[in-house]
Amino acid sequence: MTATTNNLVLGAAGGGVEWGSILVTLITFLILLALLKKFAWGPLKQVMDKREQDINKDIDDAEQAKINAQKLEEENRQTLRETQNEVQKILEEAKVQARDQHEQIIHEANQRANGMIETAQSEINSQKERAISEINDEVSKLSVLIASKILQKDISEKDQKDLIEKYIKEVGDK
Repeated sequence: MTATTNNLVLGAAGGGVEWGSILVTLITFLILLALLKKFAWGPLKQVMDKREQDINKDIDDAEQAKINAQKLEEENRQTLRETQNEVQKILEEAKVQARDQHEQIIHEANQRANGMIETAQSEINSQKERAISEINDEVSKLSVLIASKILQKDISEKDQKDLIEKYIKEVGDK
């Protein structure tokens, strides 16, 4: 062992408690504690209190921001629901309008078709009446012609049939 170690061991083993040293150390400690309390503890406490207030304020701000974000999220969801409902309503209205327009177009087309059919039917009837009138005129002329031929000569039944067929053929060629 070295000399320093021996002195420490011998000093600890040699003697009793030194009350003077303890008293000086205790007084020094109390003075140091009072000075720390006066000069360091107050500012340190203020810094710690301010830091605590800042942290509490940040927590409150974060909670308020969270509440605001939740409100905003709910508002966005509500807006989205309203928009979806509005889109659905617009689509339904468009379907109804398209259906009505489809029915109107079909109705108008049917009216036009019926009008065209009526016009065509009227034209057909008119042409039919003209054709019948022309045939009646031709039949009248043929009847007069046949009657005049019959009056001019006596013809046999066979000659009469041949004559009628001949005149009908002539009318058909015209």
